[in-house]
Amino acid sequence: MRLRVVLLAGFLLVAAGWAAQPGQSVPDFRLADATGKVVTLKDLKGKPAVVTFWATWCNVCKSELPRLHALAKEFKLNYYTLSPSDTTEAALEYMKQFPAFVPLVALKGGDTPRTVEARWQVFGQPVTFVLDAEGKVVARFVGRVELASFKDALELAGVQL
Repeated sequence: MRLRVVLLAGFLLVAAGWAAQPGQSVPDFRLADATGKVVTLKDLKGKPAVVTFWATWCNVCKSELPRLHALAKEFKLNYYTLSPSDTTEAALEYMKQFPAFVPLVALKGGDTPRTVEARWQVFGQPVTFVLDAEGKVVARFVGRVELASFKDALELAGVQL
């Protein structure tokens, strides 16, 4: 059992290196918000944004989301969440407790959170991206986000703190 945990942790650390890195653009997507409105990466351009991949079963996510939600409210962030492994209903129900987040879900004829996860090369949750106004990655956080580093990334992205 211990060996499996070590191997899984090693895989996740290596896999995390495959995701978009600072300075790179992330691939576009077409998803829907909770009201059914279409949201694309192009819609986010012109203003900094934060995107977190999470899951309802993820214990780190459960402890992390309230902290990130407080920051989203405090700094009025454009904050989007995707839950690739949950149903649309489960993701939207869970996100009701975090009204400052915009949950993105599958769009008929568009993408699903799982296809965006694959296109962005995200493996595991939580993974948080801070994007600048041009849609380029300023920072990528795997696992728990360190508050000072997150605020630094927001400033680099152009968020007025």
